[in-house]
Amino acid sequence: MTVYPTNKHLTDYPDIHPGFPFHVSVNKVVRHFPAHRHDFLEFSLVIDGEGYEVINGVKHPLLTGTATFLLPYQVHEIYVESANPLRLYNCMFDMDLLYQSAEVGPGLTELLVGEEMPPQAFLSPELYTAVSAAFEDMLAEFAGNGLWRNMLLKLKLLETLARYDRFRRQGVSSSVQTNGTIDKKPVWPIIHYIHARYREPVTLSATAEKFGLSSSYLSEEIKRSTGLGFVRFLHEVRIRHACSLLSSTGMAGVDIAIETGFGSYKSFSRIFRELKGMTPGDYRKTHAITSLR
Repeated sequence: MTVYPTNKHLTDYPDIHPGFPFHVSVNKVVRHFPAHRHDFLEFSLVIDGEGYEVINGVKHPLLTGTATFLLPYQVHEIYVESANPLRLYNCMFDMDLLYQSAEVGPGLTELLVGEEMPPQAFLSPELYTAVSAAFEDMLAEFAGNGLWRNMLLKLKLLETLARYDRFRRQGVSSSVQTNGTIDKKPVWPIIHYIHARYREPVTLSATAEKFGLSSSYLSEEIKRSTGLGFVRFLHEVRIRHACSLLSSTGMAGVDIAIETGFGSYKSFSRIFRELKGMTPGDYRKTHAITSLR
């Protein structure tokens, strides 16, 4: 059972628009990328260099062809061991995209399986070529503004994740899998529920009652899976969405406070300063997307 360090704050991705929480890029790590965690899912593919990634305290090698799928709140950091920088495709997206896929079938919520599945797979040459091409397609589509852009990005992402997951399951023992599926931790639907309803007056007792759990059990599960108490977890989710709105829209601060579920601008501003170390206005000045400046 992994206990998540409470001193690792959720990182922000100001380039992710709240209307379509998706971002894809090519990144370079020269020596070390420090430990962090976030409430997005992350899928990456190494295309050059060597090193290793520490995920929840476990060391995993990184070579060309290594694909990594990280669940929300997993603490991870990267170390580079090659003379050349480590280069990798990286895609970050909200878990809601996996739940939405259920509209056309069982969906890809099976990917939210906690710690039973390995976070990495060294792809076959054929799959590496296919996934690399998919990333290039997503990069090109993401950079444009064509008709059906978001739909095509979502479909390409889901196809890539499905192919990756099918490949990595080939190396997983039957003791983990049951009839082709994996037993999901019950906390993930609850975490998704909170993410979807953070604008509402969400409480621990009401959420526990909805899912037929005791408040104490739910509190322990949230703490175990995210490293945060229920109230702090809710605040982190709300503030992350507030950061996205501050950086990508011109909404007034008081409207953002209401939009993200805070009862007043005063409480929003106080909690924002506690978590981010600056006022909402200062955050906007520092992180505003270029088109808004």
